[in-house]
Amino acid sequence: MILPAPITKTSFGKYHGRIGVFIVDLSNAFIKTGVNIVDSKSIGVLSNNDQSPWLKHLAEVLGSLGTITICSEIGLSEKPEWQFDLLVLDASGLQMELAERVGWLHGRFPAVPIVVLTSSPTWRRARAVLQAGASDYMRRSMEDDMLLERCRSLIAWPS
Repeated sequence: MILPAPITKTSFGKYHGRIGVFIVDLSNAFIKTGVNIVDSKSIGVLSNNDQSPWLKHLAEVLGSLGTITICSEIGLSEKPEWQFDLLVLDASGLQMELAERVGWLHGRFPAVPIVVLTSSPTWRRARAVLQAGASDYMRRSMEDDMLLERCRSLIAWPS
């Protein structure tokens, strides 16, 4: 499902119910400095929490990097042709164990950096997801600049 309304600061679209796929193209957006985005990237956000205000905020923050595709675990499994420059994984509410899901994603997208965001980080989980193929394991917070800088650096890093 492709929704016609792009994310803005005031609206997130009119989609209710379980997320299958939600694509937002912000390739003509402006970064905080007002510079036009030239090299739009494709960013996949995997989350099963479709009604989360945090997810809406995350999509707005990452929207300055390019096209955001928000999908559930089921939605991602149904679209084998998708290609991403970055994957962001919301660790809450997954159907599969976190390290197992990261391993599955890394196997499917071996050259794509995976950032895992969690609200309750532990050293054991960090070690498990990093060993499974994640590029970073970060606390899910509203520290937008830190997350944006990390995502930019992962996108810019050669595969």
